[in-house]
Amino acid sequence: MATSPLTDAIYQNTVGNSEGFPLGVPQGYDWYSGTNTIVGDTPPSDFTSVTGWGQVYPQVGAPATQNTSAGVQVADFKTFVHLKGGGWVQVQDQATNPIDGAHYTADFSGTANVPWSEKTLADGSMSMAAPRSGYNDHFWPSARGTYGAGTIDGVYVEARMKTDDPNANLVANIGADWWRSASAPYVDGFANNPSPGMSDWVKLTTDYQTLYFTSLSAEQLRADPPPGLTSAPGETVPPAVTTPPETVPPVVTTPPETTSPVTPPVVTTPPVTSGATKPVLSVADDTLSVQPGGQVDLGIGVSTTDTNDFVSVYIRGLPGYESITNNLDGRTYTGNNITLSAAQVESGLVLHSSYRGSGSPTATLSVTAIGKDPDTGAYASSGTKTITVTDPPGTAGGSSQSSGGQFGGGQYGGGGHWSSQSGGGNSHNHGFALLSQYLSGGYQGRADFGQIATASPQASSWLNQSLLASPYRR
Repeated sequence: MATSPLTDAIYQNTVGNSEGFPLGVPQGYDWYSGTNTIVGDTPPSDFTSVTGWGQVYPQVGAPATQNTSAGVQVADFKTFVHLKGGGWVQVQDQATNPIDGAHYTADFSGTANVPWSEKTLADGSMSMAAPRSGYNDHFWPSARGTYGAGTIDGVYVEARMKTDDPNANLVANIGADWWRSASAPYVDGFANNPSPGMSDWVKLTTDYQTLYFTSLSAEQLRADPPPGLTSAPGETVPPAVTTPPETVPPVVTTPPETTSPVTPPVVTTPPVTSGATKPVLSVADDTLSVQPGGQVDLGIGVSTTDTNDFVSVYIRGLPGYESITNNLDGRTYTGNNITLSAAQVESGLVLHSSYRGSGSPTATLSVTAIGKDPDTGAYASSGTKTITVTDPPGTAGGSSQSSGGQFGGGQYGGGGHWSSQSGGGNSHNHGFALLSQYLSGGYQGRADFGQIATASPQASSWLNQSLLASPYRR
């Protein structure tokens, strides 16, 4: 079947279309299989910045490359934001905004990263070393894109990528982060940089392929595509790339079996053109308090009047010292971007706290329910509700944190789209590393504030380089 940039973009942002999986990433991470996008996600109303990013991994189950000099090339990296009134504005362009990055441990645990060497080629593309086993290539434009607060409702990222080694079995994907401002620092719990998600994994070849990410639904993308993202001449774009048209029952063409010449029995016609139904999300109490080592019922409920829809609930903003357990299967979740089924939510969700500090931190959880029509691929959102959770100080008044510490839900260690969805995997040193990354090298054009560094048990001898934190990218 003929494809186009538009259908390719939709395909790469549809669950189940990854061409491989990332080596070294625990299967419990919600992004191991590919896209974990909150479709229709929009930035908080006071945010004014965004960045696209990408990552490259050795492929699970494939022989490792024998070419230690294998490289990866990135070209034409661009980020666009979608205006609420329609239309797109480009906010990042590799041609004027160079790519930055480093080799991070595959699961983003630990306290540091391995600096890399990158080279800008004659055609404007950027070349970097392919990741070794246990590491990835993680990259982003050096400056964040900006927009007016409250003016956008989506993001689109694209980049062309290839490897120079036909035997290098590598997979890559791209995504984006909303940012409070162009210079806002990282803070625990992702309050300054929630992510709408990422795309499926694409296997790199020696020919350039375009990778796509968007927070918009397939219907929104078709109705208002970004520049250059159009269908091929004469191409008929199906209503959803995962639903063959022959699966739609031709009920409307079936003659009524009644003898009365009344209107067609529309009540029996499947709602194939009506799209998804907006689910109903409820929050029993939008202000909660949980004692150290204690737990509290989150009081979240979800329902839908369309039993044909698949309903998922997304919870963002959970700090590293908190976790959530559902009563359906007893599974415990950590991280900034948690995805639950309606059945799990309805079984009851329990919030646990391991906070042991002397302060009284407050976290704001954002909860959104999304209904998806399996026939048309259409989405409908409940809208977002918030829950403010306060963790009072422990009776001992200690200042240290447990289960990852106050910074345990750091950018790569225990939270967000780089988090374990099955608990564990947090590093109590990780937030310290993030602080080091922020302080090093003059963040976003600021003067050099110095660097904090710690020894890492994961030190690697490849490239014979020290494990030092690099300027924090997003």
